[in-house]
Amino acid sequence: LTGSKGEELAAGYIITELTQMNISALDSSYILPFSYILSTNPHSNLLNSGKEINGRNVVAFLNNSSDKTIVIGAHYDHIGRNEHNNSSEMNSSGKIHNGADDNASGVASLLEIARFLSTNNQQETTNFIFAFFSGEEDGLQGSKSLAGKLIADSIQMKAMINLDMIGRLDSENTLSIGGIGTSPIFSQILDDNNSYSFAFKKDSSGIGPSDHTSFYLQDVPVLFIHTGTHGDYHKPSDDLEKINLIGLDKITLFIQNLVVSLSIIDTIPFTKTKNNTKSTSKYKITLGIMPDYSSKAKGLRIDGVTEGKPAQIGGLEAGDVLLKIDDYEIVDIYSYMEGLSKLNPGQKVIVTILRGKKTLLKEIQLNL
Repeated sequence: LTGSKGEELAAGYIITELTQMNISALDSSYILPFSYILSTNPHSNLLNSGKEINGRNVVAFLNNSSDKTIVIGAHYDHIGRNEHNNSSEMNSSGKIHNGADDNASGVASLLEIARFLSTNNQQETTNFIFAFFSGEEDGLQGSKSLAGKLIADSIQMKAMINLDMIGRLDSENTLSIGGIGTSPIFSQILDDNNSYSFAFKKDSSGIGPSDHTSFYLQDVPVLFIHTGTHGDYHKPSDDLEKINLIGLDKITLFIQNLVVSLSIIDTIPFTKTKNNTKSTSKYKITLGIMPDYSSKAKGLRIDGVTEGKPAQIGGLEAGDVLLKIDDYEIVDIYSYMEGLSKLNPGQKVIVTILRGKKTLLKEIQLNL
């Protein structure tokens, strides 16, 4: 949990690993502190309606005497014992959420990539920043802070690669990659480095539910690498025994090769993507579903439902594809969020879902 003793201990572990690799801190210290106000009342618009959280980013720098830098990042925070109410399991306060996939998997990979780049007996023509973010689960707080600092310090960022939830590679070797559209060279260079025959799910948008968004909004080309959400997302059951360690190793080796290929390119052009002007809609209700952000199906594929929430009570299940809320058509995550913004607590709606090959109608009673 950001701001907790656990965060301090995790940061200390990462710093010990970086020190043993002889990789320097970006500044005088590996720890770059930041703070933010965590709202204790989600319905209040007052800036002071919350408590201050003090977080720690851990940031290292591999200096290859270049004027350009690639940032590789992973968030090391998770949701603790659900003190900030981010769990997707009912009545889970006090239960430890280890976050093995979200995002110890990305942290482990990033540490190995840092070790490789610092010991591979060659000096790439690009500097590297290894960024271990905190505050991601509370709204990308750590990455917002670091992206702003790097811009203010006039560090020329060629690209940012974000590793978040890469521990569940499936039997079909599916690897989801967001941000493809943020540079015209990305799609081809990914294909050229696909020596492990990953089945890529490519998404063009530079905006997504993780830390790369903070860099995209600073006009930095980004790639978001992940293996998708699952039923253990934000639950105590996201633990080590469910990690595909062989798959995680393959993904790490792939990223190493990708980073080396990107490092020798002099300029990685940036392009804005079609979703860059979309803002998060404000809504007063929740259905209690976990979207599959990587799905290419028309509609919104549901990766999981939260027990006791309207979707579960109304009969929705993991694997369903949400097509409509009443007459409002759902084509993707953004139209879903827009649809939620039009709803009110206490309202009854009819949702249209696709379950397998069957189209079903379900009545859902909305509440908070």
